[in-house]
Amino acid sequence: MDVTEALESLHAVRREARVAVSFHAFMVHCLVQALKEHPAMLQFRKGNKLIRFEDIDVLTPIEKRFAGGVRVPVAYVVRAAQKKNLAQINWELRSAVRAEDLAGEESIRLRRRFGAMPAVVRKFWTWRTRVDPVLFKKLHGTVLLTNIQTHGFDNAAAAFGPTVHTLSIGVGTITDRVKLNGRNEVENRRVLMLSGIADHEIVDGMTGTRFIALLTKLVESGAGLDDSFVAETRGLAAAGSARGNAP
Repeated sequence: MDVTEALESLHAVRREARVAVSFHAFMVHCLVQALKEHPAMLQFRKGNKLIRFEDIDVLTPIEKRFAGGVRVPVAYVVRAAQKKNLAQINWELRSAVRAEDLAGEESIRLRRRFGAMPAVVRKFWTWRTRVDPVLFKKLHGTVLLTNIQTHGFDNAAAAFGPTVHTLSIGVGTITDRVKLNGRNEVENRRVLMLSGIADHEIVDGMTGTRFIALLTKLVESGAGLDDSFVAETRGLAAAGSARGNAP
């Protein structure tokens, strides 16, 4: 995906809002907007039926920093993301990274309880989670968006194996590419490497193609990185300062 314009818009709103804006939050927002138009990408199989949830819950990694500089990746779920704009998603992820504990997040609380169970009980609940989409949603959300750690590699993406989600997306590196513009002049462009996998037993190929086309359009146009984002972010910052917990 050509993210040249999107990155320029991202830098512009950062300067205007005077708040760090995460490219990862931007990708979550674009993914959710594309899924709202193509909800079939979020179907799950339960027995002989396909079920679809109203909420788009995005499972995505965040990096927590602890005493001594230790960094630990934590799987965090942005709940009901279809009801949130880019500013709200960005602020939520910022807050989660800075929070001392995330025990209030349902999936993290359940995973901690799961990890404390005896091995035989964990095996049973692992099986139960795979066959029960409602329980699966509580633990793992309805879609996965992850960052591929690609330090030192150019053009890096990833090859997904089978995943537990119907749809999984991996964000790779942003690299330089040259291309001809409309005036046949060589330009340097910034290109995002992206990987993904979808369950073809559930998702039709044409539906997946339309979804990817819309996702590409949203990302390349910098969807959500506008004046309304700046205004909403300033409002969230003011509300956080008033409560004394601005991230």
